[in-house]
Formats: sequence, structure tokens, C-alpha cells
Amino acid sequence: MLKTYLTDNHISVYALSKKSRISYSTLNDIVNEKVDIFNVKSGILYSMARALQLSMDQLYDICTDNIEIYDENNRIYAYVIKKNKTYYLKFTYKNIDYQHELCAIKKESTIFIKSIALWQLEKDLSEIKMEEAYALCVKTQR
Repeated sequence: MLKTYLTDNHISVYALSKKSRISYSTLNDIVNEKVDIFNVKSGILYSMARALQLSMDQLYDICTDNIEIYDENNRIYAYVIKKNKTYYLKFTYKNIDYQHELCAIKKESTIFIKSIALWQLEKDLSEIKMEEAYALCVKTQR
């Protein structure tokens, strides 16, 4: 989370505004997550990254604050990402990328987001495996 990064590194929004030449109000909206990082122009992100002496990838990771989860049964890592005030589950299974909308970002959902994501991952994988099994059955009947 960008706000935490700035606090941990003793950087104020005002100081970042001066160094990056981005308006204080724009930066304040980004830092306080009033705007989705995916809707911020790349030039602004570039100026921020440069002022913070970070790569664009590092800045993206800080701003998105992805949560990593691991399904031990299937040995799969998945990520919970924030986008447009919503949590999404992203994972790759057999070289296919999947994304599933989980829930709106609210205080109540944030507390349980890891459990929600793990449950959804297990459910999605179960459905994928069922579809594979069905496709195999149909294929062998021909």
C-alpha cells in the first residue's frame, strides 16, 4: 500500500508532490485510494516512480498491495488483487490464466479476504477439474 510505504520511508505527500511535480490533490487521491491505480495515467506513475527512485514494477507492486495465497492440495499460488474497489482472485492452472471477481472492498470483506479467496480458488479448481473429466468422458465415448 502506497500510504504505508510513504509513512515507513518518512515521505509526506507534500514532499512527493514537490519532487515529482504532480499536484498535491492528485497524489493525495492516489495515496488515499480515492482513485484506482489502474486509472492513473502512466506519465503520473512514471513521475512518482522516478521521484521515489523505484521502477514502475516496484511502484505497481506497492500500489496494488497484492495478497498471495497458496492452495496446498493443488500446489497452486494465487493472488488477490484490488481493482475498481473490488477484490479479484487471479491464478494460473495448466498454463491458463484465470480471474474471478470475489467481492467489494469493504472493512468486513478485508478481514476475511484470504479465507474467501482460498475457498473460491478451491471451488474454481474443482469446477475446472470436473470440466476436464467431463471432456475426457465425452472424448472416450466417441
